[in-house]
Amino acid sequence: MSSMRVFLALDLPMAIRSQLVLQQFLMPVKRKQPPENFHITMLFLGDVAPDILEDLHSALERLTLAPFSVQIAGLGLFGGARAHNLHARVTPSPELTAMHEKLLRLARISGLTPEARRFKPHVTLAYLKPETFHQPELEAAVARDHGFRTDSFDVSELVLYRSHLRSDGAQYDVLERYPFSASDHSRMHLR
Repeated sequence: MSSMRVFLALDLPMAIRSQLVLQQFLMPVKRKQPPENFHITMLFLGDVAPDILEDLHSALERLTLAPFSVQIAGLGLFGGARAHNLHARVTPSPELTAMHEKLLRLARISGLTPEARRFKPHVTLAYLKPETFHQPELEAAVARDHGFRTDSFDVSELVLYRSHLRSDGAQYDVLERYPFSASDHSRMHLR
């Protein structure tokens, strides 16, 4: 079996997805993420060989985390003067940071070398191409909606996703779910 492009993320409840869709609708952009793709990336792993993925899976099965609460507040752009990503910001918390650091350690122990990138939790609402939006108009819309907030919600599981890159955008498949409070998992299905 060949390697898979994978990442670890937190899923979002339907009510939060609905709040994000409404906010997304108000933004002057074309290439919007479908709501089923909304998630909070905890760690992007890239292309991973099956044996390393099995090692990571075993480590994640033993991971112990307590459920915690998350809130999304405000909008942002990545890319500065040449924005390439419109997102909703996730309010930083000690729990999110600790979880990210734990996952980094587990990935390294499993033989992976994740990108050394500062952790900025967010939910991508749209990927931006220069010809598909007008940056000053988008910046004004983001500034106008700086007070946007979702309800707080509890997260109680980590999700391992596989990413398929396609011409019309990425498609994500769930490979495995790791409940924070449960201790038994079935074997991961890698097909």
